Amino acid sequence: MMTTRLKLRFVPVALLMIALVMGWSAIAHAQFPSLPTAASNDPHKPPNNVTRLGVYEIAAVRSPLDRKKLFEVVSPTVFNRESPLENSLPVEVRAEEIIQRLNRALDRVLNTQNPPLVTIDTLNNESILQLNSGQANGKISRQTSRPLRLVTVTEPDADYSGKPLEELAKEWQTILQAEVDRIDRLFSPPVLWQRLGQAFQILVGLVLGSLLLWVLRQRVIRRQKLLKARYQADFAAPEISSDLSTVQTAVSPTEPEGALGAQPPVLQGDEADAETMMNLRSRFLVLLQQQFSLKRQMEVYAFLKWMLFWAFILLWYGGIAAITSQVPFLMRWATEATAAPLLLLVLWFLISLALRITKSLIDRLTQVWTTHPYLPLSESQRIALRAATVSGALKGFITFLLMTLGIVWSLSLFNVPTGSILAGGAVVGIAISLGSQSLIKDLVNGCLILAEDQFAVGDVIQVGSKSGLVEHLNLRVTQLRNHEGQLITIPNSNISDVSNLTRLWSRVDFSILVAYENDPLQVLDVLRQVARQLYKEPGWSDRILNPPEVLGIDEISGNGMLMRVWIKTAPMEQWRVGREFRLRVRQAFESHQLQIGHSPKTP
Repeated sequence: MMTTRLKLRFVPVALLMIALVMGWSAIAHAQFPSLPTAASNDPHKPPNNVTRLGVYEIAAVRSPLDRKKLFEVVSPTVFNRESPLENSLPVEVRAEEIIQRLNRALDRVLNTQNPPLVTIDTLNNESILQLNSGQANGKISRQTSRPLRLVTVTEPDADYSGKPLEELAKEWQTILQAEVDRIDRLFSPPVLWQRLGQAFQILVGLVLGSLLLWVLRQRVIRRQKLLKARYQADFAAPEISSDLSTVQTAVSPTEPEGALGAQPPVLQGDEADAETMMNLRSRFLVLLQQQFSLKRQMEVYAFLKWMLFWAFILLWYGGIAAITSQVPFLMRWATEATAAPLLLLVLWFLISLALRITKSLIDRLTQVWTTHPYLPLSESQRIALRAATVSGALKGFITFLLMTLGIVWSLSLFNVPTGSILAGGAVVGIAISLGSQSLIKDLVNGCLILAEDQFAVGDVIQVGSKSGLVEHLNLRVTQLRNHEGQLITIPNSNISDVSNLTRLWSRVDFSILVAYENDPLQVLDVLRQVARQLYKEPGWSDRILNPPEVLGIDEISGNGMLMRVWIKTAPMEQWRVGREFRLRVRQAFESHQLQIGHSPKTP
């Protein structure tokens, strides 16, 4: 059973659509000829609803019923609307005056019993069109004290249309009479009730369509939840976690930093172990493909949910537009319901679609970037962390850019001068940039750190005198956790020289000073035995990438012989391996009675 909260989920959107359609009406500025209009701040330019042709300006006269164009009126050009010449009437004022008279005519048509009649009369040697109350028995009814004057046909009107005054007056009389008859017919009780019934049917269809869309959306949401649960359960399965652990510890790169992706990884152990590791890695890659398939399905259902949301908006928009075009009392908003609001909805639909497409493309590129088949799992995880930061920053930038463009274009639909807003925003942006140069440096250096892969979350780095584990990284700051547990925050602009201690692989640089009296060959042999034994033990073989290298004697002095050993380890394992190796060397030297050298005495 649907709960009340779920039933009312689409109600705010429906109310928003109703308010958008019903409240969208142009502001009439034509009553104030001495003021610049909202469409143009330049008094020397005509408003947007006025066309200037040399010495004439033209404006449309629209129906008081549904705002459709009836005819055009003409007036001499007003070159400065702040100070118009005496006896000069701007054409937009004349058109608005005629529209107001037609509104009064609408009230008179509704209040008379006989069909109104538009007649031509002469006043001060000018042809005028006026509305009489109606006819009874073939004669004009005198129910009112005097006829309602609608429009005066002037010489500029006749000159612009290229017709004599009498012919133009008869043409306008025909147009106005047809409009009056249409008003009288639409507001007759039979037609009015018929149209109200049709509007009610449309409203019922809107409710049923909304309910159907709601049911479909709930099914899509449930399917999304099932896929998400399956997606999370796959990685949480014990056998998969075991495979991930085995692959991560068994597979390692053989090339140092700089040769990333040059060769496929080499598996350790004998041939049976190598075959086992290859099977595990194949299973892991199959798992990744399954996860990507689930993720694509989740993206498809997310897109379907988004489409259902916009279908709901389009349904109510179309329904409200249809209702306003059917009900005579609402027909005056029909034009507005199918013009600027539709452009606004189309604009934001396209912006929303562009956002989804760009974010999906970024996710696909991130997926290709992070699923290289020849990279070890640890490096894939590292790239995934880096890609998440880069893709997040890129998505944020694209969202900001598209939303800004959408706001600017939306303001232009309201005839708001966006040029001055952009100019003012540019000035504010320059002022902010000058006052926050260090922040810009942080962001630029943060982008370079991510682009060059200098370090990532989970690396141990050293920046100047500060060192620690990278715990958090964004475009502005890098946060380290040192061995004492202190959280160190470093602005990215302060990171110039950085040492990454755990990039791809690490090394134990072991050196020991032995007494000169020892046999150097015996000492080297003991070091090799200790290193070989440590490398073969199961508990340590997964941490040591290659057989340790006993380099030999690095230095001879009066204090003894300096022996050096290199042990290549997995990232962040150099300290644990080094401690264990030092302990075993100390024990082996004691069992073989080898003497440690003496450090030089300080004066």
